Amino acid sequence: MKKGFVFIETIVTVVILCGALIYLYSSYNNIINNEEERVYYDDTAYIYRTYYIREFLLNNSTIEKVKTTAFNNIYVTQLSHEYGGLFTNDNDKINFASIYSYFNISHVYLISQKMINECEGPGIDTDEVCKNSYEILSYNTRNYVKSLNTTTHDYLLVIEYAEKISENIEDEGAIISCVWGTDTNCRSYFTSLGV
Repeated sequence: MKKGFVFIETIVTVVILCGALIYLYSSYNNIINNEEERVYYDDTAYIYRTYYIREFLLNNSTIEKVKTTAFNNIYVTQLSHEYGGLFTNDNDKINFASIYSYFNISHVYLISQKMINECEGPGIDTDEVCKNSYEILSYNTRNYVKSLNTTTHDYLLVIEYAEKISENIEDEGAIISCVWGTDTNCRSYFTSLGV
């Protein structure tokens, strides 16, 4: 009788310990996933870069005009130095191209707050404006935009940076620009600021 009780007691103890370990593993896994997302979304160094780019656009471009003309049946527009009418001065256009290169920028988007408010939840697959807006964005950018919350700004400047550590010995581990999906070890980092 005592041997049977000890055996059942051992089984119960093992089951409880296994359950606790499974719970701890799933909790730890969630913490790691959230931390990985935090590293790639809104990192302080990239927020400073984005602030600099936003100030450059506000002071040297026609971004206010773009806000009023670019959002017909769409909530997103992609900005670059080649965007028609964004710059009236060729020097500003050249400077923006240099900023793109210097900061390892992959994409710059101007996104209407309406996208964040109206393109989430059930029924968005049938909304043509939301569908057209998401088609412009890469998969990783879509995930970032879906993580954004409502702000007091009508528009957000969303920037995707693509970087990797150089594999050349001469560069001594310098961070260089890369193309996501083409280059190995390429990482995308995302930030947004209200405009």
